[in-house]
Amino acid sequence: MPTGRIKYYNLDKGFGFIAQDSSDEDVFLHSSAIKYADYEELRVGQRVKYTVIEGDKGLVAKNVEVLLTPTERRWLRQGKTIIPRGYSGFQSQNQDQYYNTSQSSSDSSEDKITDDPPKNTQTDRGRESHKDTSVIEPSGEQDEKEQTSRQLSFGDLYILKQINYETPMYFAMYNHERIPAYVLEMTLSEFTLNCNGTKKIVQKSDVKYCYKDIDAENVVAIVQYNDVIRDKQLQPILTQDEQYTIESQTIKEAQLDGNAIRVTLREGEIFQGVVDWISPYEIKLVLKNGAKIVVFRHAIYEFDVVDNMEM
Repeated sequence: MPTGRIKYYNLDKGFGFIAQDSSDEDVFLHSSAIKYADYEELRVGQRVKYTVIEGDKGLVAKNVEVLLTPTERRWLRQGKTIIPRGYSGFQSQNQDQYYNTSQSSSDSSEDKITDDPPKNTQTDRGRESHKDTSVIEPSGEQDEKEQTSRQLSFGDLYILKQINYETPMYFAMYNHERIPAYVLEMTLSEFTLNCNGTKKIVQKSDVKYCYKDIDAENVVAIVQYNDVIRDKQLQPILTQDEQYTIESQTIKEAQLDGNAIRVTLREGEIFQGVVDWISPYEIKLVLKNGAKIVVFRHAIYEFDVVDNMEM
């Protein structure tokens, strides 16, 4: 059976679209085609398998079955809610304008489609660059309110992908500590890590950068240090006012021009590479030796753009 991800789903109106793993053509999904088992609520980003038939206006999914990750199955066994009901996930607040459906459930599913969603939207770009997603669990009432009011960033999607794949990673902390771990959960302010079988909660503000285990050797080999900054023994910043400000537009222009950037962190580490993506909170760099790291913007001490000639 083909597999894919839920690209859009309107719970109230009972229809959506599947982005296929094997094709760029989306498949229409009606709630009547979903085979509910232990997972009762379909969400954007959820992996599914299905059969496909040719409808009057395009491909239509039948016998849709939700594919749960090991982490999601564990959460269900523990009685956790995988995602808050009504959370929009990938879809933007205005995405309903791209789909116009009848409220009557007696209408045929194909008749409910009036227009295809526009291509090259932020939603599509997010799906293409980060095809694996899970959840951000609110850690409290305030986190839950904030989480449901903002869209997932590229940084969120990156970590959620590693949760789904149970990717072995390293988290670089202050005092030059490196934690090897799998990410179990994420909230707006902290990570829950599996460190060799021990559950450990770390604050995002204490993380300087992270990378996958497969890149560990190359990251260690290429990192340089500014000894003057390292000797200052700077601690994590506690407020946004203390954070070193980098205009995102400057980073985007460097990315478009093919220029690298150089970041010096608060404990003196220096990394230079081309920008893969940026978010309000992180910058993903591809270093000269091919290693990939995600630098947290709150850990940056200095920043500059490196011309191609200096690389």
